[in-house]
Formats: sequence, C-alpha cells, structure tokens
Amino acid sequence: MYRIALLLVVSLGLTACANNDKKISSWEVNDVYQSTIATPNASGGKTYIGPSINTMDEANTYEIFNLRSEQTAQGVKSYELQVHLTYFMQMRNYDSASLLNGPVTSFKVISREAGLCEARGCLFKELVSVKLTDSFLKQNMKEGFQLNLSSKAGISTVVYVPPQYIKGYLTAVDGTNY
Repeated sequence: MYRIALLLVVSLGLTACANNDKKISSWEVNDVYQSTIATPNASGGKTYIGPSINTMDEANTYEIFNLRSEQTAQGVKSYELQVHLTYFMQMRNYDSASLLNGPVTSFKVISREAGLCEARGCLFKELVSVKLTDSFLKQNMKEGFQLNLSSKAGISTVVYVPPQYIKGYLTAVDGTNY
C-alpha cells in the first residue's frame, strides 16, 4: 500500500511540475473552450465546469483548480474558482484569500480531510472556493490573475489562472468569441 501511495504522489508531483509554466500557447484557448462541460441544473439553467489545471508550488502543494459557473433560467451567471490543495505534514487550515488584481468577494472552505498516513506524515486535502464576477474575469483576460491563499499554519499558496484559460472558459459560457 505504501508503494502505491508513494508512486501516486511522485507521479502527481512530476505531472504538476511539467505543467507549472505561466506562458501557455494560444491554441489552448480552443482546448479550454472544447473541454468546458455544460450541463442542465435544477433551476432550469446551466452549470459550466472548466477543465482542471494541475500545478505544484514551492511548498510542495499539489494544486488542481478550475472555474465553475451557474446560470439561472433567466440568464444570470455566478462564477467561482475552485482550488483543491493536496500536501503532506500537518493540516494547514486555509482560511483566507486575496487577489492581486482585485478584491475577493467571498472565500469558502468546501472540505478538509486527512488521508493516508505514513512514516513521513499524512496526506492532507483541502477544497476551497472563491466567488468571482463576470467583469473581473473579463478584465483579466489579457494577463490572467493570481489568487493568494493563506493558512492558519502560516503557509501561503499562490494560484495563477492564465489568460488563455479565462478566454476559453468565457467563450464557452457566453457563446461569444473574445
């Protein structure tokens, strides 16, 4: 069991390191557009889920994040960035967020869990969410934006959402070519 867990963590780490570049090709706008999933929701509108971006930061935090939005039957849209953080050692308890390009309207912890434990520590997971506005996303289509997540353990994690991702996602949600 230990070998499987170690293999999984190492594989995820190597994959994350390979994808940690802030500059991505313009063809990825189309990939994000085509990978965004639209499904009907209970209110008669639609739910849009963007593809996941995987990366790892200098504190060995494995990050998976994506944009998600809900559209009501009347066409009103709400947006959020969901960030899934996985790491070793102790529970960090992420409790706040700030945007370098604008204010955070809301920060929410969706889940926290301690997982597999071994000699070097336990595997921890936290899923957090930040509400974003349509105007904020459109303002950041040229340069992207950074979200700084802070924890009670004193560790900060920076998540960068590239402009091509935002553009491809909004093209899928709005049905407009930006």
